[in-house]
Amino acid sequence: MKAIVAQAMAECKTKNNERPCRRMDIHLIVYGGIDEAEARALFESASRGTPAEGARLAIELAGTRYICWNCCGLRFASDDGICPNCGEAAIKVPDEIAFALRSVAMV
Repeated sequence: MKAIVAQAMAECKTKNNERPCRRMDIHLIVYGGIDEAEARALFESASRGTPAEGARLAIELAGTRYICWNCCGLRFASDDGICPNCGEAAIKVPDEIAFALRSVAMV
């Protein structure tokens, strides 16, 4: 989760013309068996003492393990990994990846 916090701060700083961000909204994707409360607790612990501390956190629970970058970034569950939108093979999210940063916005 510390890598997610670092990534969020870097993206916010880039969007803010290299100035530190004061407040941010973070949209986090959580894969696998981690529930929302646990994800929030992990983020709060990892962000303590950083500019990301106190960020408004939107959590998207995604039990799915495939992402299609051929058409639209759709995340989906599948037995064969074929995107239901475009019919192309999608990328399997590795089991060791539990979190992904969807977006960061300055407030």
